[in-house]
Amino acid sequence: MPAHAVLGLLALLLSVLAALTALVYVGVPRTRRALRWPVVVLGVLAMTTIVFAGEAGKTLLTAVESLGSSEEVLAAQAHGHGSDAVTTSVFFLLASTLATVWGPLRPTRPAGGTAARWWAAVVGVLAVTTLVSAVVVLGHALEAVTAGNPAWQVG
Repeated sequence: MPAHAVLGLLALLLSVLAALTALVYVGVPRTRRALRWPVVVLGVLAMTTIVFAGEAGKTLLTAVESLGSSEEVLAAQAHGHGSDAVTTSVFFLLASTLATVWGPLRPTRPAGGTAARWWAAVVGVLAVTTLVSAVVVLGHALEAVTAGNPAWQVG
């Protein structure tokens, strides 16, 4: 099994966990004290794992481009573009989370206020974007895996 398959799955899992934790952090103010560090750690782990999965993916893409059929190459390239979307959304989710957990949405700050609501909306939108892009890239990954294997294709 290619390293990219394991690292990619781990990256998606951590990305989804980071996004869900961020949604709870911004949506349920009473959880902020307990989730402050987990939301940061999950974001950092997700971003780090994405970098390693991306590097392994480049190696795998090179192999597919030289050895695979045109269908496999197209599916792998589509997966690569989707992976870029996950990387971007997780990066911005992590950046906005870091800006908020010690800023407008820190646990010791009173709830409410324009800045807090604005940042909660930003983090929430980025978390949902991360979830959607994770689902899309997982679909592309499954298509890339099954592209060269007619027995695995449904229908």
